[in-house]
Amino acid sequence: MFLVILSIVSSFFVHDRLKFFSRQHTTLLKGIAILTVIWGHIGLAYHIYSIQWIAGIGVALFLICSGYGLEASFNKNGLNNFWEKRIVAVVIPYWIIYLIATLLLRSNFNLRAFFSILLFIKANWYIPYILIVYVIYWCVKKTVLKYKLSRGVFYGLLLVCFTIWFVIVSYYFITPDAPSLLARQMYAFVIGVVFYDYYDKIRMFFVRYTLKNILSFGIIAVISLAIMLVTNKLSVFDHFPNIVNNIISLFTVVPLAVFVIWISCIAYPLFSNLFFRFMGVISYEVYLIQYFSRQLVNENPITLYICFIVTVVLAWMFYSGYKYIKARMLRKMQKS
Repeated sequence: MFLVILSIVSSFFVHDRLKFFSRQHTTLLKGIAILTVIWGHIGLAYHIYSIQWIAGIGVALFLICSGYGLEASFNKNGLNNFWEKRIVAVVIPYWIIYLIATLLLRSNFNLRAFFSILLFIKANWYIPYILIVYVIYWCVKKTVLKYKLSRGVFYGLLLVCFTIWFVIVSYYFITPDAPSLLARQMYAFVIGVVFYDYYDKIRMFFVRYTLKNILSFGIIAVISLAIMLVTNKLSVFDHFPNIVNNIISLFTVVPLAVFVIWISCIAYPLFSNLFFRFMGVISYEVYLIQYFSRQLVNENPITLYICFIVTVVLAWMFYSGYKYIKARMLRKMQKS
């Protein structure tokens, strides 16, 4: 309720017009996404495991925005400095935050702990996940460029690669507490790429406030929520093969993320607020820091606010300091 009130109040200070999936729009979506992730993760401290689907929506939003952003960057700059940019923006902040946090929180920090962080072994699952996404995208784009393949072939290769990864995850990387954790948002990144390549058609579908659209997106949300409710409540699904449950999970958090994007378009004056924008700017730093700071939460409700404030302040401090270092590194890359 505190976050909802803060969002509504801060919406009075921003009245920008919507440009679908502009940098400003995706920043707002990232702000919403990181709040759902915090909400879901903090719920674990209270053993509310059924709330994790909310965090899944946030992860799907991040991946959709990432797919859109990478495709936009490719169409502007090709694959120039692709890995250098990813390392500067994603990998180095992870290394710095995880090493500092581990040094401060662990009394027995050793060489093994150092290399486990360096090689992403101790990372939260999303970090190696997004790096695999980058590898798939880069390899497919490299192949398409080398052999001068069509856009249709590009999408075919992209879908094949993500499908192979989906099958591998379903059989060999099963998280006991959340079996569909790695699989349910598998094609969200591809949706983001499609958003860029077919921007005009998709934009009109999202920004039109018509009865057809209301019914379409409303049905998407209802079906997704119904699937989640049924699969969680009926024990019969526990006896299904994991890959079958993972296929079913594809129709849960990703469609709901698409629904949230539509809501952000038709209710843009409410979503375009300083709070979401601020959270979106520091969303990645918040994600990294909350992996450690959520340990502050216990049965005392005041720790919720302490955790949130500590996380946001530390994320903002790191973002403010690192953005100058990142800008210098990126300028050197462009010159070279």
